[in-house]
Amino acid sequence: MYDRTIKFFNDNDHFAKENGMVITRLGEGTSEAVLTASERHFNGMGIIMGGALFTLSDFAFAAAIHTFGFRAVGMNTSTAFLKPGKGVPGAKFTARATLVSKTRRTGVFDVNVYDEENRLLAHSLMTGFITETPLFDDEEKCSN
Repeated sequence: MYDRTIKFFNDNDHFAKENGMVITRLGEGTSEAVLTASERHFNGMGIIMGGALFTLSDFAFAAAIHTFGFRAVGMNTSTAFLKPGKGVPGAKFTARATLVSKTRRTGVFDVNVYDEENRLLAHSLMTGFITETPLFDDEEKCSN
């Protein structure tokens, strides 16, 4: 149902694409994004860099807030890093965004990041501003 939006994010978010991230699932107010780790994602201690997990969270949030059909931008975020992620090339990390509250112009989301063993590594609360501009130029709703 959200194939067009998934394609939009996977094709047009160049930072996420260059860093091995893809949107794998969308639903109204929800999303899932996956990062396939490589050596560039590891910090000096040999674990996944917090910035990589934050970027994955932000990517999942961005996709989820756009499921309502309008362009949106981030306003605020709070992130807690709970456990270290293993620094193994090819490891997969998954961010899941879920709507907490939506008004006409704002959306608040919980975003959790898990490793392959389903351990919760990071939790974010992210807020975005929803504009009046449709996501797609032809004004078709993103739900296809």
